[in-house]
Amino acid sequence: MENPELNHDANGDVWVDDRLAALDPGVVWKPNAARALSRLRGRDRRRKGSWIGGALAASLGCIVLLLALPSRGSCAQPFMGMVCLKPAAADSVVAKASATPASVSYKLSGSPTAAVTLEIYSDYECPACAEFYVNTYPLLVANYVQTGKIRIMHRDFPLPQHPYAFLAARYANAAGETGNYEVAVMQLFKTQREWAQNGNFDIQLMKVLSPGVMQEVRRLVTSGREAGIASDQSAGYKDLLNQTPTLIIVAKGKREKVAPIPSFGALKSYLDQLLSR
Repeated sequence: MENPELNHDANGDVWVDDRLAALDPGVVWKPNAARALSRLRGRDRRRKGSWIGGALAASLGCIVLLLALPSRGSCAQPFMGMVCLKPAAADSVVAKASATPASVSYKLSGSPTAAVTLEIYSDYECPACAEFYVNTYPLLVANYVQTGKIRIMHRDFPLPQHPYAFLAARYANAAGETGNYEVAVMQLFKTQREWAQNGNFDIQLMKVLSPGVMQEVRRLVTSGREAGIASDQSAGYKDLLNQTPTLIIVAKGKREKVAPIPSFGALKSYLDQLLSR
């Protein structure tokens, strides 16, 4: 587990300053007619190029997207197969808060009046997600959720390259319907290496859930209910996710995407300044 006091380094300060500047830009845009005319003429010249050249450029754009894998320790998912989509910036995207599919109640924790909400997109089979939940998530809960400062929303975003991720999410959500969501989530991430070999979630969840609860969990899973997974995925597509885990910071009418998620020290410094504004 990280020591928050050891993470307030220069890099963390730079990250915090960048995020705060993104949320509250201070530069006033002014039109530049000469520059606009120059860019327009350049665009006309490019349009006169051959059809082959345009096709080649489009192909290269797809290749760049597919090769632009996320930072070490994260899991990527190209959207819609080979379709060319412009990915969001890897570190953050700031946009006005918009209505996104709501999460089911057990995926929400913290005071409903909290000024900031953190939406966490994760994949149960993603090693970086497991690292985040084991090392950083408990610190967020202790420092911000339990103190009423921040509300957390869990969102399922199983990736197609992980064969057991979707089923793991169904097990966690089924446990949530029995009142044991947080326990199941943490157990699945802590034992990821074991069940990822064969998809045997039962043997791991049985260590933290009673036989009666496990029986109900199995019943809910086999009933075919997906318990909000599709809704979470829909929200992820709107947020232009390109890796897991991804954190969406919702504050003051804006949604900011943070991926990869920084160290707890840098994140804590940023959240503290955000809450003080």
